[in-house]
Amino acid sequence: MSNFSDLINIDEIDKRDNFSFDRWEVCFYCKDCKKLIVAERPDLKWYMFVCTICKWKKVVIWTKEWLKANYKIK
Repeated sequence: MSNFSDLINIDEIDKRDNFSFDRWEVCFYCKDCKKLIVAERPDLKWYMFVCTICKWKKVVIWTKEWLKANYKIK
């Protein structure tokens, strides 16, 4: 598990008060469905994910907080 000393410049950017490990939950977002999804990884040799709803490969993997901010998800 990480702590503040593992993060670069955490003190300088005043993020110590709102730091939470829940912010680092990794999620998948489908650009076609335009929502957070559960993704499949059909071939373990490749780092490619497929949406379980629409079966397309336009899937983004990132933290839940970043996906919500970047794609304006409520």
